[in-house]
Amino acid sequence: MNKLLNNVTHPSLRLAVTLLATIALSAASGTALAKKNGGTFFGKEAKGKWIIGVKAAKIDSNVEEVNDADAKGIVLGYEFDRVIGDSGGTATVELEYVQGDDTVIDGFGSYEANMLNLFMTYRTAGTIYFKAKGGASYSDLTITTVAFQDTLDSVSLVGGIGLGYRIGDYGAVEVEYTDDTGDNDLGLIGFNAMLEF
Repeated sequence: MNKLLNNVTHPSLRLAVTLLATIALSAASGTALAKKNGGTFFGKEAKGKWIIGVKAAKIDSNVEEVNDADAKGIVLGYEFDRVIGDSGGTATVELEYVQGDDTVIDGFGSYEANMLNLFMTYRTAGTIYFKAKGGASYSDLTITTVAFQDTLDSVSLVGGIGLGYRIGDYGAVEVEYTDDTGDNDLGLIGFNAMLEF
């Protein structure tokens, strides 16, 4: 945990990573508690699945002359057990944190982009499935030149689509694209590898 936090420089994002780690630990202990208590969690049925995963991504600044940034992240979520419509699709809530690498802007300096996204998602039924998602995004974009350094924060709506492959009952891999509507205007092309339990 400390090693992960040492790589996160922005105070708001340090708090977000700590929150994500706490949620992950709570989810794991909550699932164990629910199993111990005969399938209930605080007296309520808990039939859905928790999701935890890793993300490899490219952050697109949506500026043609600027290179995409390599990024990595984590995904936490919960898949509700109720089927949506006749097609058998499911809904999830997902929280993801993505940290971009410092990326050179030719002849200018460099930039680093980080994102914290909260989504409601829909996945179709089947081994190969389609994914649609929408929600809110917080991003910070740090631009560094010889003369100055500036960080631009933005909170905005975000939406995306993806394609996934279920690996039995306990895992999935996905490719997806998301784009925010904020001042930072960041796109994200990602690959997720997730465990479901």
